[in-house]
Amino acid sequence: MKYDVLIIGGGPGGYTAAFEAVNAKLKTCLIEEREIGGTCLNRGCIPTKTLVHTADLYRDLSDPAHTAVLADHFSVDKDALMNKKNAIVEQLKSGIEKALKAGKIDVINGHAMIENNHAVSVNDEIIEADHIIIASGSEPARIPVEGNDLPGVITSDEILNELPACESMVIVGGGVIGCEMAGIYESFGTKVTVLEALDRLLPNLESELGRSLALIFKKRGIDVHAKSFLKAIRRENDHLIVSYEEKNELKETACDLVLMAAGRKANTGLFIHEAPAAERGRFVIDEHYMTSMEHVYAIGDCAAGYPQLAHTAMAMAVNVIAFICGKEKKRDLQVIPSGVYTSPEIASAGLSEAEAKEKGIETVSGKVNTLANARGLIASKERGFIKVVAEKQSGKLLGAFMMCERATDLIQEAALAIEKGMTVSEVLQVIHGHPTFIESFVSALEAVEKKLG
Repeated sequence: MKYDVLIIGGGPGGYTAAFEAVNAKLKTCLIEEREIGGTCLNRGCIPTKTLVHTADLYRDLSDPAHTAVLADHFSVDKDALMNKKNAIVEQLKSGIEKALKAGKIDVINGHAMIENNHAVSVNDEIIEADHIIIASGSEPARIPVEGNDLPGVITSDEILNELPACESMVIVGGGVIGCEMAGIYESFGTKVTVLEALDRLLPNLESELGRSLALIFKKRGIDVHAKSFLKAIRRENDHLIVSYEEKNELKETACDLVLMAAGRKANTGLFIHEAPAAERGRFVIDEHYMTSMEHVYAIGDCAAGYPQLAHTAMAMAVNVIAFICGKEKKRDLQVIPSGVYTSPEIASAGLSEAEAKEKGIETVSGKVNTLANARGLIASKERGFIKVVAEKQSGKLLGAFMMCERATDLIQEAALAIEKGMTVSEVLQVIHGHPTFIESFVSALEAVEKKLG
């Protein structure tokens, strides 16, 4: 059978590309080896946020001085939580599957292997297409040290599937996944240790975000070790012993469970013959997302040069179908907001002061404490902040960085303003409601406006 577009991977990038393609009247086939929805829906974003919601509620109820709610003898029902998580995943997955069926998109369950730039092998059948889009996603990476495959050494896939109970846990990796899981398990009473090889938590974000989160983690009893390198894992009796190097000294800590959260590896083993050019394990693509093989595109986690985020993949999917149809891009990927669902939430968009300096841009910044905001004070007991960065000469908003309640929602206004090239004064012309969380963003903008004169 011959298709206009054949898509490998049924995650956010893949199913978005399929919907866009069928809306453009293209004959479309989607191949998925596991479940529709991919990692994000089944083993990532959605399950994690379900756990985060319960963890935050449990943490709040545990502090009557903060909530003014007296609740005795309450606990987390693990089975009920897992049932809730599974029900949410199934409902969302069913919705996507129904939409694919309604769009008359052919969906094949199987492992796809690319024969050439117009043919794919799946389930012992050759399928031809004018265009092939690789949206194969990624999988958890394991650091290659002794003991990394011992029982009790797990990845985010296993922890979200089973939510194993434990008294103590070592998390290897202080990125987004590691920090979110640290917050979840700490709230449930687990003694958590985080090992991060770089100099701070969340090393890919603005430096103040990770350093501030580390202070909150330590306050809650989470043991944070930056510039610490995993060396080996071994089992002694009923415990795992984690060996790591810190400040040129070999140290050890015992735990019940080790979570490998040190990044994700792109799924690129899809080619029977020679594969397209790759960089650090991800396909090199041009401005139209085409690989070095003509008519073969890569989007999402497997594509080099873009952050591994579901909404990035979805935006790329929209643009690649537009290109195939001979139309202009519909999405601007210059400003991609990111979020971390810790407590408090963390979000960012645009350039930090350091990144602007590297580009030769002189900046001014404004920062406010979100506990000075009425809604922030009502909702949170943790000190948070919102920081904005603007170009000194023009007043144009360049970046926004938030660590506060609702940060992952609040960042969207900042991202819109940055993408549209708005100045600080132009954003401030918009009247914002009171009392609202977004007023902290307004206060940060006002602090910058004063410096701009």
